[in-house]
Amino acid sequence: MKKYLLIFAAALVIAGCTKKPAEQAEQTPQQEQKQEQAADENAYKDITALTPEGTELSLSSVVGKSDYVLLDFWASWCGPCRRFVPVLKDFYARFGGERLQILSCSVDQDEAAWREALKEEQMPWLQMREDEAHSCSDLYGVQFIPHTVLIDREGRIVAVNPEEPELEAILLSE
Repeated sequence: MKKYLLIFAAALVIAGCTKKPAEQAEQTPQQEQKQEQAADENAYKDITALTPEGTELSLSSVVGKSDYVLLDFWASWCGPCRRFVPVLKDFYARFGGERLQILSCSVDQDEAAWREALKEEQMPWLQMREDEAHSCSDLYGVQFIPHTVLIDREGRIVAVNPEEPELEAILLSE
């Protein structure tokens, strides 16, 4: 029975079932609080990890300095991640600066492998690597890499794993 209720609830959400305007009443404080919490769900979560130079870097120090920040979770051993680097380089060449900043966060456990990949790939944007003291990917629920999160100037997550055309459309929009 629970299964059918969940399916019905999901169908209502997908169909966009809402109250008719005449049936909508003033919001209670509890409803307003729930809306605020829902809005907070779109807010980015600050992460801090070590740069190749060994200093701590926080996402919060990057958000707001450009229109968008693309947070990129990757690893040196991940073939799809490495194949995605030229795509990121293209976006960075076209939009980097005031429009886009990229912050790559490696999930490599092997620091030497990460450093070698950085030399090979020559990525001109900000880099950091999570470790035991800085677990970043868990905060974003990363299950697979590459995993990207697009954050706007106000700190709202506007896309998770956007495809190239979607990312380009967002960056070209005003």
